[in-house]
Amino acid sequence: MGGGDCLPSEKIKIKMKFFIAFAVLIAGISAVPYPAAHPIDFTNERLVTGAIEDAIKDVSQSIKDAGLDPFHIKREDFSYELPVPVLFKLEAFIEEVLSTGLSNIKINRLNYSVLLSRLQFDLELPLIHFSLGDAKSDAVVFSTDHGFAGSGSVNIERIRFVGEVRVNVGIISGISIRSLTINFTLNDIKSDAKVILFGKDYSDDFNNFVGGVVPNTIKAHYKEINNLLEIVLLDLINENL
Repeated sequence: MGGGDCLPSEKIKIKMKFFIAFAVLIAGISAVPYPAAHPIDFTNERLVTGAIEDAIKDVSQSIKDAGLDPFHIKREDFSYELPVPVLFKLEAFIEEVLSTGLSNIKINRLNYSVLLSRLQFDLELPLIHFSLGDAKSDAVVFSTDHGFAGSGSVNIERIRFVGEVRVNVGIISGISIRSLTINFTLNDIKSDAKVILFGKDYSDDFNNFVGGVVPNTIKAHYKEINNLLEIVLLDLINENL
C-alpha cells in the first residue's frame, strides 16, 4: 500500500525528529549525533552551516524513508455493519491518494556569523501537493441512506520560515540562546476538489473554505503564529541543548 504501511509510532518519531532538527537548526547545531572527540567548532562558520545543512538533509531523507514523501495509497476498501444492518452499515473506498513535497526543504539562505554569534536562516517548502483520485461511501443509518463522494487536489504554496537566532557560546557554559525571532509566511492554498454529500454538491463551499478562509485566517494571525513558534521552539531548543 505504499506509504500507508507506515506505523503510527514511526510517524510520531519522524514528526519529533523534524521538530527537534528544526529547533537544533535554529540553535545553530546539528541534529546528527557527533562523536565527543569531534565536536562542532563554533569558531568555524563553514563547519557550523555545513552541520546544519546535513541535519536538514537527514530530516528530508527520514521523511522519504518513512514513506511520507511521496505518500501513496493505490486503493483501500472499508466496510462495517452492526449485527442489525438497518441501524448502521457502511461501505467505502478511497483510491489514488497522493501527497508530495513534504521532504523538499529548500535552503534559501543559511548564514552563521562567529563575530556576531548570530545565525540567519531562510527555509522554504515550495509546494506541498495533496490529491485524491476518487472516494465514495454509502452508509445506512437507522434505515436512512447517506452518501459521500469526493475527488480533486489541494496545493499549499511556499511555506516559508525566515529567522534569526543569537547565541552565546562558552567553553564552560556551552550554548545558550540570547534571542530568537521567526517569520512564518504562507503564499497561498489552492483547492480544486469535488465534494458531494447527501446528494448535494458542496464543492464550491469546500474550495472557498480551504483556498480562501484558511489562508486568509492564517495570514491575519501571522503575529500570533510567529509568537507561538518562537515560544515552542525556544523551549524545545533549551530542552535539547
